[in-house]
Amino acid sequence: MNNKWSVRGLFVLGVAMTGGPGLLADTSDEAIAERLAPVGSVCLQGQDCGTAAAEAQAGANDQSSGGGSDGAALYASTGCAACHDSGAAGAPKLGDTQAWSARLAQGNEALYQSVFNGKGAMPARGGSSASDDEIEAVVDYMVAEAE
Repeated sequence: MNNKWSVRGLFVLGVAMTGGPGLLADTSDEAIAERLAPVGSVCLQGQDCGTAAAEAQAGANDQSSGGGSDGAALYASTGCAACHDSGAAGAPKLGDTQAWSARLAQGNEALYQSVFNGKGAMPARGGSSASDDEIEAVVDYMVAEAE
């Protein structure tokens, strides 16, 4: 009786190994390449890792929603939102008029310099590689949201 079950078990195992999922899986080159493709990638600061395309898409989204502001797209793509949406490390939250009132009184030029040089927990340039014009666009956007 034991031998009978062992033979059946081996038979079932053999069928499963030779005809199981292998018959159902797509074995075309494209399907195999898709299954083997990386699920992500690493992008180091200073490398162009598709950020221009992401910014263009974000800008297109802003324009389609009536925003049309480069500052809004840059705010999201340069990492400003990471702290200014949540208030992390004491960052004034976007749109919080009370938190921004003293800063707004200093004027935009002072705010630009704060970002260029860093302030408090915020590193110089907000930790990004954004150009001066991009930083000014983000600051202008944030000021408009706080007014």
